[in-house]
Amino acid sequence: MGNVARWVFNLLFTLIPVILLVVFFVSLSTFFRDLNEYRAKQAQAELARLEAVQLRAVGNVNTQTLEQARRILTQRLQHIGVRGFRIEVQNSTITVRLPKLEAAERNRVNALLTQRGNLALQLVKTSANNRSVAQIRPTDLEAPALTNRDLERVQAGQGESGRPALTLRLNREGAARFARLTSANVGRRVAIVVDGRILIAPTIRGPITGGAVSIQGFTAQETERLSDLLQTAPLPVRLEVVKP
Repeated sequence: MGNVARWVFNLLFTLIPVILLVVFFVSLSTFFRDLNEYRAKQAQAELARLEAVQLRAVGNVNTQTLEQARRILTQRLQHIGVRGFRIEVQNSTITVRLPKLEAAERNRVNALLTQRGNLALQLVKTSANNRSVAQIRPTDLEAPALTNRDLERVQAGQGESGRPALTLRLNREGAARFARLTSANVGRRVAIVVDGRILIAPTIRGPITGGAVSIQGFTAQETERLSDLLQTAPLPVRLEVVKP
């Protein structure tokens, strides 16, 4: 009996750690399963609190173009301080899930979701130099002298007069080109064009050689909106709202 007792004791001594180890791993597996289920429920609850805006790409686009658009939209929303948003791409649709926003902030976001943000600074032809901005047609403009590619930084602020001003900081190549342009065309007008729309066409008063273009004539809100829009590269495709 003594040998049997020792055998049973040794068997239990061997099996108990194994049993405890099995129980530990089963408990650990259950814990992680419950944790994943909890996280999934939390994610679903979070999605339910977000407001979805569906954007559809106009024309035939590929996955790479849509992914590029998603990255640019992400950068735009991050720049203006929107938190907790999600952007998903499926087929030719981009779904932007936004937290609850106040009306003014929502309008600001909506503009960034649909405006492409193509910038061009173009000389107005001398034949149209005396026309108002509303009368200037696209055919009255020369080829773009500056575009988004020439921008290094964009900043909304105040000019020397205290009025709202949009400052375009140019890269080295853009600064040199604009210095030559303004030096050779004093007295002519240069149109600020965004997405094909002529916003303003100020007169060149003298050479601009410092690598910075200060544009006035907009309201404070317009200046801020333009600054928001031009902080990133332009969208590679036009997007339209499908479901507000």
